[in-house]
Amino acid sequence: MKEEVKTALDIQKEALAEKYLGLSTEVGRSANEVFEYTPSRVTGLIGGWSGREASCAGREVLLKSVAQVVLTYSMSCFLLPGKTCKKTRTAVVNYWWGSSADNRHMHWQSWERLTQPKIKGGMGFRELKSFNAAMLGKQGWRLITKPESLCARILKGRYFHDGEFIHATRKKHASQTWRAIMAGRDVLQQGLIRRICNGVHTNIWSDRCLP
Repeated sequence: MKEEVKTALDIQKEALAEKYLGLSTEVGRSANEVFEYTPSRVTGLIGGWSGREASCAGREVLLKSVAQVVLTYSMSCFLLPGKTCKKTRTAVVNYWWGSSADNRHMHWQSWERLTQPKIKGGMGFRELKSFNAAMLGKQGWRLITKPESLCARILKGRYFHDGEFIHATRKKHASQTWRAIMAGRDVLQQGLIRRICNGVHTNIWSDRCLP
């Protein structure tokens, strides 16, 4: 059947092994190998800056506006493995303290302190795992606020056709995209409440009505 469809559409070559906007078009059950290129890309960028004397302010701008922004699109679509986030964080920290992605230097403050806002004594760097969860939470919010969109209708028909997104269950053989959205939903639920109108669609036992 697949060969017949390819013949009818005159498709000479499949592109499932290619990349679109820097992301792989096909992600299997293991995401470690698929996203291995992301820390390498960040390390390559930082490696190009190594050897150049830059002030603390200059290194801060480079890391925030270039190195950490590279992962934004990937993090908005997939849940990056912890190993990938750790490698990226190591490259960022090494450059911050020693102007190099590989050479280790004395870390005068912990990474947890550096990710705090400047008003609290930190540097405002992104904590990658938390930022990844926040970006995925935005995808879940779009499914709730824009249920008529094409993406929302496709996902609803596949994963929660008989209910709401907020009550959808985790499927055993779900795609990496849906698993990522479900991970973002866990963060979304921490600040999500239901506004009571006529109460017809409200479940007082499970829906959060108070902040």
